[in-house]
Amino acid sequence: MYFSAIGLILVFAFGERINQKAVKSITRMDEWLVRSNGRAYFLLGSFILLYSALWCSLTFLRHYYFHSEAYDLAIQDQVVWTTSQGFWFARSFEVANDLGDHVRPYLALLSLLYLAIPSPYVLLGFQSLVLALSAWPLYLLAFRKFQSPAIALAIAFCALAYPPLGFVNRAEFHAEIVAVPLLIAAYERIDVGDLKIAGIFLGVALLGKENIGLSVSALGLMTAFYHKRWGFGLAWCLAGLAYSLIALFVVIPAFRGAPSDTLMRYQWLGSTPVEMFWTALTSPLLILSNLGMAERFLTLLQLLAPLAFVPLFSLPILFPAVPTLAYNFLSSQPYQIGIYNQYMVPVIPFLMIAMVLGLHRMRRSVSRDAEFEKARLGSLWSGQALGLGVSLLLFATMASWIYENPLRGHPYSSALARRKVEQADKEDRKSSWPSFIQPNDAAIREGLKRVPNDVYLLTANNYAPHLAHRRQIQTIRRAPVLALPAGVEAVFLNLKDVRRRSCDDYFQNLQAAAGTGFGVTFFRDGVILIEKSKGDRKRLDGLLARWPGCK
Repeated sequence: MYFSAIGLILVFAFGERINQKAVKSITRMDEWLVRSNGRAYFLLGSFILLYSALWCSLTFLRHYYFHSEAYDLAIQDQVVWTTSQGFWFARSFEVANDLGDHVRPYLALLSLLYLAIPSPYVLLGFQSLVLALSAWPLYLLAFRKFQSPAIALAIAFCALAYPPLGFVNRAEFHAEIVAVPLLIAAYERIDVGDLKIAGIFLGVALLGKENIGLSVSALGLMTAFYHKRWGFGLAWCLAGLAYSLIALFVVIPAFRGAPSDTLMRYQWLGSTPVEMFWTALTSPLLILSNLGMAERFLTLLQLLAPLAFVPLFSLPILFPAVPTLAYNFLSSQPYQIGIYNQYMVPVIPFLMIAMVLGLHRMRRSVSRDAEFEKARLGSLWSGQALGLGVSLLLFATMASWIYENPLRGHPYSSALARRKVEQADKEDRKSSWPSFIQPNDAAIREGLKRVPNDVYLLTANNYAPHLAHRRQIQTIRRAPVLALPAGVEAVFLNLKDVRRRSCDDYFQNLQAAAGTGFGVTFFRDGVILIEKSKGDRKRLDGLLARWPGCK
């Protein structure tokens, strides 16, 4: 965050000069762009394609070299695949049907793509393209507000270079990412009064996940009071709230056979949803005393600093982000608090919208009192200070990649957040993380080819995404392991890769398998495949008797 302080120093020291140069550059760029109707759209399209290409390349490589994970790529890949096979929303991780975990009907639509290309690469590519398309409605909104293609392109660039967006793109695959461009597009249509199309965008956004309903509800409320679209706003306020509540308290329990496990993250507030709500409403001091405010404040800085805090100039537009921030900050799950996973997806579109309207509000507010401000503080604070605002926005966004680079994995910049995550997941952090390419890569790929397609499989976290196209798959259990899950027919492990599981976990799972008739059908360079009632049982017994460890 030091770059925010540097930016402020530059403003006070060289602000007027920066502003003048920026205005000239924007003017020249606008003149060049308007000479041809297609230039601005060509550049916008180039931004979108470059973003998609960059993140497709990164996520494809992460998956190809076994850095994607069961949670959540394998889960959602399996759901999409089983749905394409006619088993709607079927899965084997945690619950038998995905509707018992989350309500995300969009996965059924994605299953149509699997009829042609059944591959997790389809999901990863789709995610990168969808997030890239967020720049399109944002450009339209910015162009209408500023009548400057250069400023609109600068805003689109900042949106695509926004680190929290990159972290979301990197974090496996999540269906709710469709809400980012759709909520921006919905607001862009609301801004021009095209409520029918806005309603379509909002309706489709709800299909991403049950929590999107809260964002839609808050957006409806903001539309009613801020834009005075009372009927439309209140209707969507009620519709979004009803969608989330029905999904959480009716649909998920019906398919799960128990209340949603999401509620477990808030049990420190009470044993029932009513008690949780009442505690949050009546005991704010208790909540503040139990929360690590340093981590929450850091997250707010991480969300706002890359946008030069410009969204704060348009606070009403940030209101729809409040429900997501509230339930994330109240959660006992440490991963939910930060920007490095999917949990901030519903916050991102409103920060981007507020970036546009905050910049526009700065210009309007300054222009309204231009003569007074000019006499008091100089020409920097005239109506032309927009150039300085755009410059700061570009500086803050590009500088943020120095301290929050989404191309690097697991970038916990806060020591407090890192300690909390390690405390919650000690076993996952015991071993060192391997190099990008596994030393026994060739053996892994040969072993994967030997895994039968139609068996109930146990495997490790980073190999599940490569083996999820089957009705039954689980990750291996942690020690102590007395028996394998009922019905397991095969186990695939890389003994040289102890991410997320320990060497003792591997040993005890193999030991449990050896006692129930499993034999080795493939073993090379630490990669082992065992199958029930098949293979060499003596070889498995011998391996366990002379256990080589996991090196």
